[in-house]
Amino acid sequence: MARNILGNIAVIFATGVFAGAGVARGASLPDTAGGTAHMVITVRPAKTLDAGDLKVAVDHRPAQVVRLERLAGNLADMQLFIYLDDSTRSASLSVHLGELKRFIEALPASTQVAVGYMRNGGFQLAQGFTADHEKAASALRLPLGVPGENGTPYFSLSYLVKHWPSKEATDRKAVLMLTDGVDRYWGTADPDDPYVNAAIEDTLKSGVELYSIYLRGAGLYGRSGWQRTVAQGHLIEASEETGGTAYFQGFSNPVTISPFLKDFEGRLENQYRVTITANAKGVEGVKVMTEVPGVKVEAPTRVYVK
Repeated sequence: MARNILGNIAVIFATGVFAGAGVARGASLPDTAGGTAHMVITVRPAKTLDAGDLKVAVDHRPAQVVRLERLAGNLADMQLFIYLDDSTRSASLSVHLGELKRFIEALPASTQVAVGYMRNGGFQLAQGFTADHEKAASALRLPLGVPGENGTPYFSLSYLVKHWPSKEATDRKAVLMLTDGVDRYWGTADPDDPYVNAAIEDTLKSGVELYSIYLRGAGLYGRSGWQRTVAQGHLIEASEETGGTAYFQGFSNPVTISPFLKDFEGRLENQYRVTITANAKGVEGVKVMTEVPGVKVEAPTRVYVK
């Protein structure tokens, strides 16, 4: 069980594995005075959905779903960037390195994987995108564990999505970020962090989903309950607003990350790409719902309308 904490509010998140769904149909894109947006949603349990099964509101106004595509078969291709914080304590990751390697090696052939390390607001690329999962897994190493080596994971996230290390076109891009979530530039007193907000907008504009796993960092940061609460709240905010999920187990390092990785894998197997038109432009709040009995849709809470 992973405990998600935002401010002083605790929410229990249960991990699980979800089965596949069928291919849905959509209409051609109509002319619109507003803009068009694309987003990836997770549907569970397995269910075949059509575009008409979804209701979407952007900026509290109805939007039209014009296409719904199951990301399977010839649409299953994706790029996954494994992003590790070089200021994470080596001991925090050492017991999980084997789990992470096995997860990468078991990914489907349609997934290209890259590995990188957050460093000084940017990233050090350990392995570029490759379909050779054993090669990607072998690029993993323990973080340096130097306090402050990466001042904020959100500068590094912005830099990555703006300088995505691939020129290949793909409908699905995701980042799995392992970090303590502490922004040492902004501090921990105010949860409304402009650097987190900027990273979220950059990630949305780049069409990337963010998933995160909380691991304790090196040094003095993140030792108080309040500091960890704010840091984990930032990870929840950045992950859920872009369509992903934040995983952690209380304030401590998880005993195992295998349940998180299993849930993450299940989400990737049950995703749809949604195309909408909306009377809006820029980054806006979005709500996606379905009235299909027994079906839950997990979607980003913000979307970039072009």
